[in-house]
Amino acid sequence: MKKIDFKTRMQWGFFKAALFGAAVGILIAPAAGEALGISGSGEENPIISMLESISFGPKYKVMLNDKVVALAKSPEEAETAYKAARLAYNADGIKILNVEMSCEQVNQETDADTVKDMRMLRKDRLSAAILDCLGDYERKGRELAYTMRIDDYTVTLNNMENLVSILEQAQGKYDTEDNFQVRLQPPASRNVTMYEVDVKKKEEAAPETNADQTAAGGEDATTQGETGTPEEGTSAQGEPTPETEAPAEGKAAPETEAPAEGEAAPETEAPAEGETAPETETPAEGEDAAQPPEQPADLAAQAANDGVKYVGFSDPIQVMETYVSKSQIKDKDTAFQEITAENEEQSIYVVQPGDSLSVIAENNDMTVEDIKMLNPHIESDDDIYYDDRLNITVPRAAVQILVEKQETYEEEYNADVVYEDDADMFIGESEVVQEGTPGKHTVTDLVTYTGDLESGREQLQETVQVAAVAQVVRRGTKSKPTYMYPVTNWNITSNFGYRWGRLHAGTEVGVPVGTTVRASRGGQVITAGWVGGYGNCVMIDHGDGVVTVYGHLSEVLVSVGQYVDQGEQIALSGNTGRSTGPHLHFEIRVNGQATDAMPYLTQSN
Repeated sequence: MKKIDFKTRMQWGFFKAALFGAAVGILIAPAAGEALGISGSGEENPIISMLESISFGPKYKVMLNDKVVALAKSPEEAETAYKAARLAYNADGIKILNVEMSCEQVNQETDADTVKDMRMLRKDRLSAAILDCLGDYERKGRELAYTMRIDDYTVTLNNMENLVSILEQAQGKYDTEDNFQVRLQPPASRNVTMYEVDVKKKEEAAPETNADQTAAGGEDATTQGETGTPEEGTSAQGEPTPETEAPAEGKAAPETEAPAEGEAAPETEAPAEGETAPETETPAEGEDAAQPPEQPADLAAQAANDGVKYVGFSDPIQVMETYVSKSQIKDKDTAFQEITAENEEQSIYVVQPGDSLSVIAENNDMTVEDIKMLNPHIESDDDIYYDDRLNITVPRAAVQILVEKQETYEEEYNADVVYEDDADMFIGESEVVQEGTPGKHTVTDLVTYTGDLESGREQLQETVQVAAVAQVVRRGTKSKPTYMYPVTNWNITSNFGYRWGRLHAGTEVGVPVGTTVRASRGGQVITAGWVGGYGNCVMIDHGDGVVTVYGHLSEVLVSVGQYVDQGEQIALSGNTGRSTGPHLHFEIRVNGQATDAMPYLTQSN
């Protein structure tokens, strides 16, 4: 092994010592700076600054509108420093800046001159460097305004009062009794200038307000008493008459004194005919006011709380503080026209039972041609089915008012059909066992309207006056029988039907003599032998009024009374009986009546 000379060893040792010293210096320099009093003062610590600027990785240039203002260790540090600088810049009030921060890695070749005298900064020093440059990008001629966003629509007004005013104007069309108030919820964070529009029911009048109104009424009554004549409720000296004192004491005696005078208002004349008459008239008037004659008692009681429960907005509305040019700010009237103007907007319609193109068009203020244009695959009512989705256009304003109403009404209703399974009936067959009759009930619903159109309904209460009787239907659960072709090669030579003036009761299938004939369906053999023009013949009873017939056989392989399964061999085809050539005569009889066999065969296969 070649030995390293003494000089080389000394140089390598010196390099390691220098490297170790530099590492120790990096670790102890901040503490040493504080100990020496050159850290923590207003002046920059040159040692710490020099050490902090040392980086063995890539450097990133921080740019404001493409102008390099500092160097950072990473894009994350640059972004953090930029945010801190913006907050510090707006400490005395929001100032709008026309500036965009970007960060790119320094290219040692192309950026050499640009970053020649710049050191990499970190944390506060990087933020301070960015803050020093922000003043060059402050926007002029901008005003504080409020932008309202509803989905993709925005409009900007000069103050919150106007913004709330146009929302109240739109909402007030449906809040006719002015029971609800539009409010702006303040932002959750001081650093966020986003408000949420909220609608709350106004508080009930305070008790003292009612008391004040009562007091005001009393003053009015006193004033009238001072200026009126004795017949109007005061004596000539201005003192109250007994009639005035009686209500204050709550006694019934003054009611008998008033008729005695006979000079009071017309209502005091009624007791002259009978003292109890006024007492019976007053409840009658109360009943008419609380319970209209056209409403039965139970309907009126259930409808006592009916009315508008909420008037707000169907979509979330957000308001943001912003600085914009005057040209972007709308006046109150223009903004109101924009948010309430109805524009055509494409939507989806779900086809309901009983719908037709004309009905859908009428309900959506469209024409049938409009629907066809938006849905090219549709030509007629035959092309639409229940639960299909159709493209339609609907008029829609930017602000959609949401109204919730409690509504009570009486109507007839039908009970759900009751089904009874019957194992003796085939699937698809049914029979009405009991006819249903409608009932009558009072229903209270919470109905949701979007504008003038109903968009939802929830039942809150139901009171049944007359119970509905359900229709009872018996339906089959037994699988329908299947029929198979009795021979493999099904080559029809003559169909079922009339020919030469008489009914040909079966289907003729051309097959060679000796072809295997199988039972089309399982059952009991009731005929097995010669049957006139059928020649050798097999008949099978399937137990439900259906009999299959196989004629012109060359050989019968079953006997009467035998039970056979579907597909079991029962004979060989032939040319016996009244036959013009080798073939199989196949026939199906239903309750003794010959019928076309093909629908049974094709339905099963």
